[in-house]
Amino acid sequence: MIDISNWDYFYKLDYRGGHQVPTNMLYTPKVNQEKNIMCMIWDETEPYQKENTKITKDLVDFFFARELEFLSKFQKFSWAPKVIDIDIPNKQVFIEFNKETLNHIFADKTRDINIECPDWQDQIFKILQDIVDSGFYKMALYPHCFFIDENKKLKTFDFYSCSEQSQRYLEISKIAGMIGQQSVERFSSATVDGYLDFDIFFKNTLKTHLSGQWPINPFPEFYERLFND
Repeated sequence: MIDISNWDYFYKLDYRGGHQVPTNMLYTPKVNQEKNIMCMIWDETEPYQKENTKITKDLVDFFFARELEFLSKFQKFSWAPKVIDIDIPNKQVFIEFNKETLNHIFADKTRDINIECPDWQDQIFKILQDIVDSGFYKMALYPHCFFIDENKKLKTFDFYSCSEQSQRYLEISKIAGMIGQQSVERFSSATVDGYLDFDIFFKNTLKTHLSGQWPINPFPEFYERLFND
């Protein structure tokens, strides 16, 4: 068991105010003092999640299982962070990390992603292409879901948001607790007869949802290249 008692909570930065905000509504991220390992703590009672009053143990357990499933499936790809350890009893997943995410670069007006990682768009497209070509979708595609490793290679995480293309439907009632007020329309537009359609959801994410989430947004172009629409 890895001792995380002196590890720090990890936050993303608000683009407007520059203040720290939680990265997600499901797990609590902590990083070690060297900032090269992230621990995902799947525990709805963590103080980090105190504002998420709708999050239940069943919901967290559901997405914890998905994280383990898809993190394992993608380990063969170089853009998937290496698994350091998995503590099933404590529902903790340890992955490689590198101090910050793309969110922190975009939020700092003194930095330029095109200088720090000139081919970042090509790398993200390759990640998406690998995922789609392998028969999957990934919904969490925000800047804080990507980091640059020590070799200037992009890696992505938050695989709980993935789905197999052959199993594209999910009862929306199963995940209702994670749908915030600002996301209601996004989910409802991809819901048919009570089932979330991940095919619609993923394509809508690329075409429209990430506008405003990325200061530089290449995803509509990625959609055209992936699906030739």
